[in-house]
Amino acid sequence: MFDIGVASEAEAESAPLTWSGYAPDGIMAMLLGQAGPTEDRFEQVERIGGWEKVIAWAQARQYAEITQFVAAAETSPAAGLTAAHAVESAQAEVGMMLRLSPGGTAWRVGEARQLVEQFPATFATLEAGAISLPKARIIVDGCADLDAETAAVVERKVLPRAPEQTTGQLRAALRRAVLGADGEAAARRRERKRRERAVVLYPERDGMATLSATLPAAEAVGAFAVLDQHARGCGSADERPMAARRADALVDLVLRETGFCSTAAATACSADGLTGDESSAPSAPGSDRLPGLAPQGGVPTVTNKVSIQIRVTVPLDTLRGVSDEPGELAGYGPIPAEHARELAADPDSVWHRLVTDPLTGALLDYGTTRYRPPPHLTEHLIARHQYCQGPGCRVPADRCDLDHNIPFDPDTDQGPTSAANLGPKCRPHHRLKGMPGWSVSQYPDGSITWTTPSGHTYRVDPPPLTEPRVITTADEPPPF
Repeated sequence: MFDIGVASEAEAESAPLTWSGYAPDGIMAMLLGQAGPTEDRFEQVERIGGWEKVIAWAQARQYAEITQFVAAAETSPAAGLTAAHAVESAQAEVGMMLRLSPGGTAWRVGEARQLVEQFPATFATLEAGAISLPKARIIVDGCADLDAETAAVVERKVLPRAPEQTTGQLRAALRRAVLGADGEAAARRRERKRRERAVVLYPERDGMATLSATLPAAEAVGAFAVLDQHARGCGSADERPMAARRADALVDLVLRETGFCSTAAATACSADGLTGDESSAPSAPGSDRLPGLAPQGGVPTVTNKVSIQIRVTVPLDTLRGVSDEPGELAGYGPIPAEHARELAADPDSVWHRLVTDPLTGALLDYGTTRYRPPPHLTEHLIARHQYCQGPGCRVPADRCDLDHNIPFDPDTDQGPTSAANLGPKCRPHHRLKGMPGWSVSQYPDGSITWTTPSGHTYRVDPPPLTEPRVITTADEPPPF
């Protein structure tokens, strides 16, 4: 079945199977998938290497398909679409099929097209299974600040040795090659990275989240030094670890100094040993600060207040303490019942009663005849949907447009401004809905079905605000 380069049939029967020596394709993947268990440790390792080659080949083939699909839309846009809008539409179809967020889709499509169209030699090496996708990414990213001719020179220099190198070795070789080909590339790269600075929120387990800031090195070091200074000012009697002190200092400086949710920060820190008075009294900027945060060292006083709401949905039984059903923090997800009760006990909290269907957990409906939804309907829709109605989109509803899925027409009573016809959509999904070939259908419960130009359909249901109740015989109403 395989030509393994031995001299005789007898030698072929006894020679070990070297999967890693073959070019990957669908047949190789099928044979590896059908291979039975073996105790031959040599072959086991070869199979591992064989699968690595198949994975690289499959990733290359998917990238080729993505590039072909999006490039065809760009070259021959549908009637009424510009090339840029055609790319946006095709890109959205890819994202829905792969269940990727809009940002993740843009990144995947961009990487695929860059690799296939601008680095054909690297792409061919990936498709042959000689390098992995992480290695291909190193080459593409390392050449991002070079012109096409210089990038090709660097690619030709590093690619021959890339299959035998680790990612760390390849990255070092690439840096040397880039500096040798273009001494100013490092400065351009540094400027590009500076433009990409960002703060990103990542939800974590157990009611926690990671707030990540990517900053220029000097500014990051300076910000950390300020947090560290305040943390060390807490004194030796403070039992909190230094890392926790810095985290509390960050919360206090950002939230209290802007006048936003002054006691939310204190509530979050009350578990660290603060007294009830320290954790609940309202504060003005620069006063009632966490230990070690007395005004000092050039920390500015911010006078412009920020009006922001944090939306937390808590089941009534959880609020009463007879249930530990989790609450829901908008823009984050489920939070433990104890944390939800702590937020509810905050004296500055403002509560809005939301009535949900106990069987489904869905928020109940009401409507209006005005084009612009009044505040109570806006709050209703934001609370019901929590996120954009785009498939897989995680843009919080309060940052979205409230869109009429059937266009509003007061003369024909079409497109009512009601919860049955309105839904939050981020600006890209709002724009996508109006492109040729796209359509949406919304149902009275707020669920929506998207139909794409290729004919695929995707249903998006509003997340339940509370866990649906499981009906038992004891819960059934009496027959009279």
